[in-house]
Amino acid sequence: MSALTTRASYRRRDTETGDRAYRPDIEGLRAVAVVLVLLAHAGVPGLDGGFIGVDVFFVISGFLITGLLVREVSATGRVSLLAFWARRAKRLLPAAATVLAVTMLATWAFLPTLRWNEAGGDIVAAAAYVLNWHLADRSVDYLAEDSAPSVVQHYWSLSVEEQFYVLWPLLVIVAVWVAARFGLAVRRALTVALALVVVPSLVWSVWLTSTSAAEAYFVTPTRLWELGIGGLVALAPGLWRSLPGRAARALAWSGLVAVVAGAFVIDTSVAWPGYAALVPTLGAAAVIAGGAHGVGAGALLAQPLMQRIGRLSYSLYLWHWPVLVVADHLWGPLAWWQGLFAVTASALPAWLTFVLLEDPVRRSARLSRRPSFALGVGAVCTAASLVAGFGLQGLASAQVRDVQPGDAQGAAAMGPASPTSVGPTSPGPTLPGRPTPRPTVTADPAAAGPDVNALDLRPESISPDPLKATADVPAISARGCQVPLLGTAVTRCNLGAPQGRLKVALVGDSKAAQWADALDPVARQRGWQLQTYLKASCPWADAGITSGTPGAQQACRTWSRSLLKTLTGPARPDVVIVSGVKNDAAPTGRRTATETLVAGYSAYWKSLTAKGVRVVVLKDTPSPGLNVYGCVADHRDDVRRCDYPRNDGSGTPALTRAAARVPGTRVVTMNDWICPVASCPPVIGNVLVYRQGSHVTRTYIRTLVRPLGARIGPAVEAAAHG
Repeated sequence: MSALTTRASYRRRDTETGDRAYRPDIEGLRAVAVVLVLLAHAGVPGLDGGFIGVDVFFVISGFLITGLLVREVSATGRVSLLAFWARRAKRLLPAAATVLAVTMLATWAFLPTLRWNEAGGDIVAAAAYVLNWHLADRSVDYLAEDSAPSVVQHYWSLSVEEQFYVLWPLLVIVAVWVAARFGLAVRRALTVALALVVVPSLVWSVWLTSTSAAEAYFVTPTRLWELGIGGLVALAPGLWRSLPGRAARALAWSGLVAVVAGAFVIDTSVAWPGYAALVPTLGAAAVIAGGAHGVGAGALLAQPLMQRIGRLSYSLYLWHWPVLVVADHLWGPLAWWQGLFAVTASALPAWLTFVLLEDPVRRSARLSRRPSFALGVGAVCTAASLVAGFGLQGLASAQVRDVQPGDAQGAAAMGPASPTSVGPTSPGPTLPGRPTPRPTVTADPAAAGPDVNALDLRPESISPDPLKATADVPAISARGCQVPLLGTAVTRCNLGAPQGRLKVALVGDSKAAQWADALDPVARQRGWQLQTYLKASCPWADAGITSGTPGAQQACRTWSRSLLKTLTGPARPDVVIVSGVKNDAAPTGRRTATETLVAGYSAYWKSLTAKGVRVVVLKDTPSPGLNVYGCVADHRDDVRRCDYPRNDGSGTPALTRAAARVPGTRVVTMNDWICPVASCPPVIGNVLVYRQGSHVTRTYIRTLVRPLGARIGPAVEAAAHG
């Protein structure tokens, strides 16, 4: 008979959970899950959806752990938390800690110093099994746009499972107590308890996925229902065993097809987990339920190769990702076949870890007899991982170089142009090997532009240190003045002169917010009240954005409409300064994406002018097209390697086109002070110009107070009195 129709051999095997029936089909399902994950991470074409293997793992864990706890209750009438957690500790922590320690060393040896601090923090979070929350927080951080994938990103799912291992036995204990208290059957009480977890978790998963998919992917509440589905399957073993053979085969095959086909059909464009995760979750549940007979799909999954891969699945999962990350840095970006080679190569350390550590510890009779000792081993593993993470952060801190007082001059190192020097619209510098600019005569030296002849492209020091550039953000960020991606409240922060004669509002996204540290002293010097109305990744326009989650898009639209009412209401300002990075919006009618945004800008600005409020546009800052601070961190001794071509910023075209449609609108640029020559230097006057994306560092912005005041001051006051 065919191997696929022969009943699989269901033997009994000693495991960490005690002598019980061994399910080779579940070991084979583990193999399917880990192979899908590895192929997806390798970038194999057509298998973008292989990430659903993680969902399969969740169902398997829910099934096995619930079954283990129920058997313990049936045998002893209680659950030993100490013994349960000891089994989990010896099963999972030694291998996980080993990979974290090796990953720390690999990061130190092969990855840029810029990544050390973040990687160290991620290792700490992984060691504490809260990495999923750590990554969820980063996923909604608008300023984390330059973050590379974490070297231990795959540990997020282990964090979810560890949190499950803490909560689940407690839930079982409560259910058992309720059953005893009210005379209920234990399985019925557990079924109700699981349902009270699964249903709300699924509902929350669907809702959060629709509003903030990046966050929903990682957080525990959106994943508990997947583990719970496995638990519900474990509570009805009699039902599955009573199925006729043909029905069991059909159930298992349909489940396996759903899992495998899902990996091909689902891709990264599908919001996850949400209701879409029902495909692999119910598929895995069907395989487990139908495979109880050991026929059909169960027989396929019980094949020797599947068993070998299944036994290695945990170690394979641990090792494949750091191997991929390091390989991608050294030889990347990797083609799919190179990625496939890398994950295949990870089988060697995975096998060594399994043979030398994972399996011996799992089978240790001494650890099995002494749960407290097993927990102690787990604590040592966790402590070692924490030391590795904090140690890497310490090594990163040691790389930060101090800046002597007076070294960080920034734009002041160039000084204003003389009346015969370079003007703000001049195309080039007078530096060796670069075009000679055309002189522009101006009566205001501060407004004329920088004196590029004074520009020294060989910095003696760099401030902020590129390793700390991501923290050099506007002061108003710490005050909560920028509305987050999903926020809709119109938040106003007050700067400038409290009793100023002129009311000026700064409106826009984070590219507008970056100017607050220079506009604040300008406003105080000129006697303006300065109010800020800022929202992350949201242009203030009568148009829908295309980036971000549907929830973020709707939040931007709601905030923009509410802000229009504020700016045209009784407490309206005299002048609104607008800036932003966007150059497109959701197209409407026959308009292009850019034209839609232009129309959206001009519609709101015309509403302002109809109420006597004037608009001043502050052009977007240049887009480097590279991670400037990362490049500078790697090339401190030759920062010229991090130069980038001069440009006018991605958001400038839409802003200037809209300005041309609204009479009285003035346009101001500071881009010649940010990129004073044709090949833009990343460091000016010993100050690093850029942090995340095309955001200017707070340190450099603060050196632009004088030239900004010289340009925007007259523009604002002329607009107010125009």
